[in-house]
Amino acid sequence: MNLGNTQILIDIFNNADLYMLIFVRIIGFLIFMPVIGGNNGIAMLKIGLAMAISAIILTSGNVTEVVYVNNIMGYFMLILKEFFVGAIISYIVFFVFSSVYFTGHMIDQQIGYSMASVFDPVSNTQVPVTGNLYYFSLCALFILNRGHHMLISAIFYSYKSLPIGKSYILGNNGLFFGIINIMIEFFKIGFLFALPIIGVILVIDVALGVLVRAVPKMNVFVVGMPLKVIVGLLALWVILPVFSELYYRLYNLISELILNSIKVMMP
Repeated sequence: MNLGNTQILIDIFNNADLYMLIFVRIIGFLIFMPVIGGNNGIAMLKIGLAMAISAIILTSGNVTEVVYVNNIMGYFMLILKEFFVGAIISYIVFFVFSSVYFTGHMIDQQIGYSMASVFDPVSNTQVPVTGNLYYFSLCALFILNRGHHMLISAIFYSYKSLPIGKSYILGNNGLFFGIINIMIEFFKIGFLFALPIIGVILVIDVALGVLVRAVPKMNVFVVGMPLKVIVGLLALWVILPVFSELYYRLYNLISELILNSIKVMMP
């Protein structure tokens, strides 16, 4: 062990209470994070990552001594506060990523895939097949374009703007309306991603309706269901490359929502 590592351990030991508060915010930050959040990542890996980031932040000089009520309850309340700060930032990312599940649900209802679903280990629920495809495509693009670097920068920035123990959460109307705004964006993103497929299926429905009027004896259900499945698959194949263009809109939206949430929690 070199001298630098020894000094880091000494700093952690001398500031154990401060290090614990940093660690709790990082854990809250990682808990809903895509790819490694929920049950996706190994627990020990997340704890190790949180400990490493906490050590870097502690020795970076971005945090200062914290003043709190000198008893267990005062320190415990501060731990809860820091956990919620990290969780709020993390949940923004989770909410934006989860909007593609809403997209998949709408698409599957139209195409006919709603009877099939897959298990999501993060939410412990059944999710639509198309939504799962969109979700993992979004995760892959996010990592390939170094979106995780943006998230790490955001957590470092949070310590400059939201010093430990100074965040404003309880009774914060700005934070409440910010959450409402995130929910609105959730539905907007979902409809935006699903609109092309829904439009194609709507055209198929209109065409089938005209065909039924022209050929009354034709069984529209026998023809319509497989036709929707085939056309839906072709539409997904054509539109999926465009998904990368929509990704940049999501990337900017995540950055904007994180910055806004940090601003409204500032003292």
